Amino acid sequence: MTTSLSSPPASRRPDNVTGILWMVAATFIAVTTHAMIRHVAETGMHPFEIGFFYNLFTMLIIIPMVARNGTGFLRTRRHGLMFVRAVLHLTSMLLFYVGLTLAPLAAASALTFLAPLFAVLLAAIFLREGFPLRRIIALVIGFSGMLIIVQPGPSALDTGALYFVGAASLWGAVLLIIKIMSRTESSATITAWMTIMMTPMALLPAIPYWTTPSLTDIGWLAAAGLLGAFAQWALTQALKTGSTNAIMPIDFLRLVWGALIGFAIFSEIPDIFTWVGGVVIFGSSMWLAWRERAAMQAENKRRAES
Repeated sequence: MTTSLSSPPASRRPDNVTGILWMVAATFIAVTTHAMIRHVAETGMHPFEIGFFYNLFTMLIIIPMVARNGTGFLRTRRHGLMFVRAVLHLTSMLLFYVGLTLAPLAAASALTFLAPLFAVLLAAIFLREGFPLRRIIALVIGFSGMLIIVQPGPSALDTGALYFVGAASLWGAVLLIIKIMSRTESSATITAWMTIMMTPMALLPAIPYWTTPSLTDIGWLAAAGLLGAFAQWALTQALKTGSTNAIMPIDFLRLVWGALIGFAIFSEIPDIFTWVGGVVIFGSSMWLAWRERAAMQAENKRRAES
């Protein structure tokens, strides 16, 4: 799930129609890969083994990059931070895959909207970015949406949803690390080291649950890995082509696709709590993004005038 959220360069006029179409494709393909993973898990393969094969097929995409461009883009002095990012990313992925076997696709989509809020919370604590009122309001509202979905009561506690919350919290930490590394490292370097480190790491938790996969399962996982990479590329294209304000609201379609695909394939019907909670979480994230951008523009204007 990671790319820059910057708008297109000011020198180029945004093509919001094309950008929106790329974003629609990105959200649909991303949820489709979740359905594929869920399908393979239902055939008996453990989520940890699925995680290994998913990373393995993603690794196969990196190999041609190295063969074509050489190893120059792999140079970095931040191996330690790369390693921490890989551990957190892999743990988040495995929690998410386990959650897919326990909760509806729509709940998975709704609760992944928490990741940016966790990133804001962690940045305020560890990067000392502070807690202005706008962040406090967004965090309170967003985490209230989480409680609406999870329903933390003795009789209603959804274990699958808790896996998604854990995955989102760790993914928020990954977003923060990517933000730090992007100051000195290229996107290609960060992505390549992620895959190189995560693939052997993913094998270790898979070994105790290993079963010989069928050719059909291998085919599904290969398709999921390739489509997952394409979804990331489509997301990058969407943000590169259109303006962020026009593109990011389309991300809400992940909840819609999760509900439709979950119903069509797995006969899942998301309850009203999933819809309401998803709207609350997504709305708080979008509102905070808008307020943060407005605050940054005001600060830049103040500095220019001083």
